[in-house]
Amino acid sequence: MAGISKKDIIDRFPSNLNILVIDTDIEVLEFIEKTYKGSHQVIICTESSRAVDLLLRKEIDIHLIIMELHMPMMDGYEFLEFLNKEEMDVPLIIMSEKKEAFQDTKLCIMKAIELGACYNWVKPLTEGYLRTFWVPMLRHYENWHIRKNIERSETSYGSEFSSHREADDD
Repeated sequence: MAGISKKDIIDRFPSNLNILVIDTDIEVLEFIEKTYKGSHQVIICTESSRAVDLLLRKEIDIHLIIMELHMPMMDGYEFLEFLNKEEMDVPLIIMSEKKEAFQDTKLCIMKAIELGACYNWVKPLTEGYLRTFWVPMLRHYENWHIRKNIERSETSYGSEFSSHREADDD
């Protein structure tokens, strides 16, 4: 990634991050809140719609979102689509249950990653998972930077192409 280093990305963030956690499982929310207590501020939501409202109000600068993939009303896919539509540059780590009977787990995770999730944590969570959020955050910002550069290139190429075409038509 030219022009921006991992250290530059990490240096952009305050030492006390605002982490939005979305899950219907109160025990998971409490575990995450307890683990980050003292080092980061954790905002918890048991409903996706409340998280959407919080993000749209823009009263709090959210640095990381951790969300259960299979939420009622608005699941993780829809939430990722919302972030993309609103062009919100916030890394999102999805959480999912480890179930042997759930055969399409990999497909679900791949779909979430394609929509912009930067990582997947498998429940039950451990403190080790929660301490490794910098790696997915760095991956998110590297990918976001690359995507934006590609979009800029495509836009400038498209407008450049259309102006040449118009000139050729004269």
